Amino acid sequence: MEINLLFFICVVPAIIIFGIAKSGLGGSIALISIPLMTVVMPLGQALAVILPILILSDFIAVYRFRKEFDLNTLKLIVPFSAVGIFIGSITFSYLSEDLLKFFVGLMGFLFSAHYFLLKKNKLISTKKSFLKGSVCSTIAGFTSFCVHAGGTPTSIYLLPLRMKKEIYVGTRVIFFTFVNLIKFPFYINLSMITLDSFKQSMLLFPLSVVGILIGYQILKYVEENLFYNIIYALILITSSRLVYNYIF
Repeated sequence: MEINLLFFICVVPAIIIFGIAKSGLGGSIALISIPLMTVVMPLGQALAVILPILILSDFIAVYRFRKEFDLNTLKLIVPFSAVGIFIGSITFSYLSEDLLKFFVGLMGFLFSAHYFLLKKNKLISTKKSFLKGSVCSTIAGFTSFCVHAGGTPTSIYLLPLRMKKEIYVGTRVIFFTFVNLIKFPFYINLSMITLDSFKQSMLLFPLSVVGILIGYQILKYVEENLFYNIIYALILITSSRLVYNYIF
């Protein structure tokens, strides 16, 4: 990994953004991080470098939200995410990065556009659904394995539940802690994570901590309805960008 000006322009912001996402302030903003990193390194290397950083960042975030989560929701979505991760591990080498990003982007665009344009009452929560939860979490596990982009499918299930802000964030944080830990041995088995990539991860990890601290400070002052509007807006922006990049 060559450290030069391009590295600082692409990789440093990408890691900080991942940290901000881990704080709970819009996991979907991290959709831009992997594309940034692939400017200076192959996709497989970017995924391998990021995963240990995500896991360590998860541990920090879990401590912060250790008492604020929805256990029943986690009991549904964690096992199905493992199914998606397994599917991702056996199909990873056959799928293109661009196609996966387009798929995630299209889902996020339709989901967030519906929220802003079609939904009459955005404040009414929907009921928990086994079918929707299982499908969304399986897709989240799959896309998380392939491009670290499980945030949008997860949001499609969790956001309409209109949980209390802290419960929503804590549930996401704990969910992705499990997801990333499940992914880890598969990455090792596929020889994606090596001693060199792990050293690179440890070198970059402090940047993620900076991002987490920034996110926590912002989260303190964001009112709940505004919080949800920001999350939906971030999903719309990042998803639109993924769809645009694939088409043009």
